[in-house]
Amino acid sequence: MTFDDMTLQIADNLKRKLLFIPDNIKQNCEEIRLRTGLPVCLTVGGKTLFVYSDSSVCDIYSPDALIASKDDLKETLALLCKHSVYLHENEMRQGFISLPNGCRAGVCGEFNAEGMLTSVTSINIRIARQIFNCAKPLLPFSKRGLLIAGPPGSGKTTVLRDLVRLLSNDDGGEYYRVAVIDSRGEISGRGTLDLGVNTDVLRTEDKATGVEIALRTMYPQFIVFDEIGTLRELQSVSQCFNAGVNIITTAHAHSKCDLKRREIIQKMISHNVVSYVALLPENIGENPIVISAGDLKKYDDF
Repeated sequence: MTFDDMTLQIADNLKRKLLFIPDNIKQNCEEIRLRTGLPVCLTVGGKTLFVYSDSSVCDIYSPDALIASKDDLKETLALLCKHSVYLHENEMRQGFISLPNGCRAGVCGEFNAEGMLTSVTSINIRIARQIFNCAKPLLPFSKRGLLIAGPPGSGKTTVLRDLVRLLSNDDGGEYYRVAVIDSRGEISGRGTLDLGVNTDVLRTEDKATGVEIALRTMYPQFIVFDEIGTLRELQSVSQCFNAGVNIITTAHAHSKCDLKRREIIQKMISHNVVSYVALLPENIGENPIVISAGDLKKYDDF
């Protein structure tokens, strides 16, 4: 989905300005951020840029920046939900709205006692892109279980998605059976993105159940999903390991020290669920650092 496609789901007052920003900014934009009473911001190459009323973009803020109003956010929320907010109630309880082609909008504001969003004050629209062959350097490490780690915005899901495609379309002639547990629709883009010719997709918010179904019914060689979050999910993943199925997943982390702080990640590594960890840099496109699980166990700080 292009930048211009995403602006169609933004309040008209802001859309008219965003449509005319420079093309090179559009092509590399990762996020569009709207906050009530604050300047409209773009994330490009991991850096914050401010949009101005004349559609120019600058990395320095001034009072002339384009400001998003309360009504702008209210209108944008309605457009993102296609004027059917109730259809997205479960997602919004978790702070996001799923969009086409693997894109997603994070939402913040006031939540009531039932966990429903009653007023929105911030919207962050993340623009997903399919970058073919970006995961090729990681392909040799994926065939024994791989954890893709990196800071927010480092492209973990983009790399994960491409790795699925590469395994399913393996250049060596072996088309691996891959099962993707796509809890938010971001990996598959709800069926709009290329995940290869030998991939099954299970859409469920309950990743643990999804893993169990995939293992029992699809007989995959790889099971892939975004970030493992609970001990129950870890138990399901351990069953895969015992069944000889390789796991590929992601985690938020800036460094080996960050990996240490996450109990579930420690358990994955100590139980040999993954054989390698790929640490992605903050800037998409730079080379990842690949560390074996065995080497990680030797570090004093792990």
